Amino acid sequence: MATAPAAAPGVPFTIASRPMRRFSNTQVANNLTGSTSFQPIPLPATGWVRKVGLNFVAATACASAGAIVAGDGPWNLVSGVTLTDATGQPIFQPISGYNLYLASKYLAFCGAAEPMPYNNPHYGPEYAFSSSATVGTAKFRLDLDFEQDNRTGYGCIPNLDSNASLLLKIDVAAYSVAFSGTTVSAASLSVTVDQWYYGPVAPSVGGVANATTPPGFGDFLETRYETQTVTASSENTVTVNNRGGFIKGLLVISRAAGTRTAFTAGSNVGVVYDNAAIDEGIKLETVQDNLRRMYGYFGADLTTSYAPLTAGVNSGLDSGVLVFPFGAANLPTRNSWLNTRPGTQLQLRLTPGSSATSLEIVTQLAQVRDAAAFFDSH
Repeated sequence: MATAPAAAPGVPFTIASRPMRRFSNTQVANNLTGSTSFQPIPLPATGWVRKVGLNFVAATACASAGAIVAGDGPWNLVSGVTLTDATGQPIFQPISGYNLYLASKYLAFCGAAEPMPYNNPHYGPEYAFSSSATVGTAKFRLDLDFEQDNRTGYGCIPNLDSNASLLLKIDVAAYSVAFSGTTVSAASLSVTVDQWYYGPVAPSVGGVANATTPPGFGDFLETRYETQTVTASSENTVTVNNRGGFIKGLLVISRAAGTRTAFTAGSNVGVVYDNAAIDEGIKLETVQDNLRRMYGYFGADLTTSYAPLTAGVNSGLDSGVLVFPFGAANLPTRNSWLNTRPGTQLQLRLTPGSSATSLEIVTQLAQVRDAAAFFDSH
């Protein structure tokens, strides 16, 4: 006779727990004379972490001729962010502040019916990036997102043990990547770190059992990074190395000597999966139009300036950036995430612009141990 399945806990995790927020750390780094780093930040034990919020404030002072530098500022004042778990395993591999901005703008959707623009760090009256003749200022927020379903808490990572906490490392670039001026006398970048989490859950309340862990405990979303060498103004077939999991999305950034460079107009964009074309012969402009409609980014494309957007002005796409949001094709489920094995051949066909020599590829992929929880769409 078959054994009856065990009864599920009576109270789901997100009901039994409570969404909470807690200040974790604040530091100031002096980046006047070159790159530096904040001291490693152990995140105090809290509960099941939904995201880690980073609030940055930059300030410079100079004698005259102050200005902001065209390019990826102010996000590039953060040269690298890494988060490791209690075993030292990186969950966020070193990722630049600019690429983390892109991840927040394009890949932060979780449990929504469609991608939403409110995750864009460029939006909001708090954001600042400007310079007078003698003073430069920048204020911006970046998030490390873990929760992939805000209805169930799927994807949250544990930070329950004060003796084995999550460890955050943040590297800082020299002020000169974002600000210029004559006789610069002071430059600093500060960070305030907050945790957004579900508090620990009691086994039961009033005799009714609680789910004490989120669905799919042990599953997590990784963010990985790689750089590929490419040939300018020619169609390149680029093999994506970071695979072996369910890919939520890819960010691809075209660069020439470090400067973002637009992909070639009128070129084709393709995705090849184990020698079978997923996308083939799709024009760049079609891909970009789809992204604009998907996210609502109908403003002017962002090329060399991330000045604050005035009231009523919408963001555009980012020049030199292509997004492959596999996870957005079948929201609010995760059914469309691209399933890859370590041996999967995943290739992109792209034509970088004039003088482009490299592609940066940011991959977000889930390591799944509980397939039922991953595919749950309730």
